[in-house]
Amino acid sequence: MNVIAYLRVSTAAQTVENQRQAIAAAGYTVEKEFADEATSGTTAADSRSGWAACTQYLRDGDTLVVYALDRLGRSTVDVLSTINALDMRGVRLVILQQQFDTGTPAGKLALTMFAAFAEFEHSIRKARQREGIARARMEGGKYQGRKPKLTAEQQVELKRRFDAGENRSQLARDFGIDRVTVHRYCIAEV
Repeated sequence: MNVIAYLRVSTAAQTVENQRQAIAAAGYTVEKEFADEATSGTTAADSRSGWAACTQYLRDGDTLVVYALDRLGRSTVDVLSTINALDMRGVRLVILQQQFDTGTPAGKLALTMFAAFAEFEHSIRKARQREGIARARMEGGKYQGRKPKLTAEQQVELKRRFDAGENRSQLARDFGIDRVTVHRYCIAEV
C-alpha cells in the first residue's frame, strides 16, 4: 500500500511546493509524486500528462493524496468520474484541505457535494468576470484585455528576425515568450 501524491498548479508562475509541504505536514510519507504544472483545472483529467502517469501507476490498495479538491478539476462530472474510477480500482483518495477520505461512506458523500459546489463557484466567478468586462466596455471601452507581452518596437524586431528565417525557439528564448506567442505575433499578426 503506497502513498502517492498528485499536485497541480494552473500557471507557470505558480509552484507545487506548497502542496508538497502540506502533504508532508499532514504526516504522509509519499512514495511517488506526479504533477501537472501550468495546467488549468478546467482541462479534463484524462488530458493531463501528470494525471495520466499517476493513474497508470496507481494500484489496488494505494492511497492517493491531493492537496485540495480543485486540484483534481473544476467540472463536477470530471471530478466525480475521476473519484469513481479510483474507487473502482480500489484506490483510497484523501483530499487534505477539505478533509475528505473516500475510505468512508460519509467522505464519499461530502466529496460529491463539494465537487458540485466547486463547479458552481467557478461558474459564478466566470459569469461575474464576463459581466464586469461587458460593463467596462459599455462605460467607454475601459476594458483593454491583457496587455501585450511585447512592446511595439519588440514586435517589429521579432517580425523582422522571424522573416529573416531565425529559429522560432531561439526567438522565444530571446524575447522571453513562448513559441505560440512567436507564432501569434509573426504568423497570425495580432
